[in-house]
Amino acid sequence: MTNEQAKKILQLYRPGSADATDPEFAEALAACEHDAELAEWFNRHCAVYVSLRSKFKGIPIPEGLKEQIIAERPVKRTTTWQKAVLLAGAVAVAVMAFNGFRESVRPAEPHDFASYRIYMASAAQHAYGMDVTTNDLDQIRTFFSRKDAIADYVLPQNLQSRAQAAGCVATTWQGTRVSMICFQTGRPLAPGQQSDLWLFISDRTIATDAPQSNTPAVCPENGLITASWTTGNRTYVLATVGDAPYLAKFLPATTPL
Repeated sequence: MTNEQAKKILQLYRPGSADATDPEFAEALAACEHDAELAEWFNRHCAVYVSLRSKFKGIPIPEGLKEQIIAERPVKRTTTWQKAVLLAGAVAVAVMAFNGFRESVRPAEPHDFASYRIYMASAAQHAYGMDVTTNDLDQIRTFFSRKDAIADYVLPQNLQSRAQAAGCVATTWQGTRVSMICFQTGRPLAPGQQSDLWLFISDRTIATDAPQSNTPAVCPENGLITASWTTGNRTYVLATVGDAPYLAKFLPATTPL
């Protein structure tokens, strides 16, 4: 399967749905594990989908709208062939509208910190290939240095003592460097799962509204619980499955949650 073929299939993928176990997506999802460019495109697709879905869900439905539409709709009977024509036309319009919408939103990528956090949470939950698989934190830092990725980070002591490194990925978000360190907490992992705790490190300029405090701010995101903070010129996002008290075990001991 080529990169373009995989993209055509994954354009229909809906994160957080049964698509993750749908055989129709299996080969394309597997391709992401061996193609960093495809994996980055897929994570961006998922992040945009999740962001748009949350915004649509947040739109309030005016009270009585359904009744008003039904009351104002004129009764008009159509034949079977007319219904078929109307349905075909509606499908064509929907396809054109979707393609036009996709093209229109492609250049205007979101630059806020929430979008960055959503993107990273999505990246953690979907297929990705480790650049280095190791439990040696020194080896991970050396790899980042050689790749000209961010390597001058400071890890919370609780994170080092209560979780074990599993590997790392040197990635980007909208052209900005991001160092991703994968950890294992000791909980059982699902088949094919490589880690269950992720730390993302970026420049503090990753977004204009990036956190300015070194006290982590906790936020649920895309099925994960995340904590974000900035120390020096680096911004950190730590993500895992669970709740705030569980995440706190891996943050600095003085962190109030």
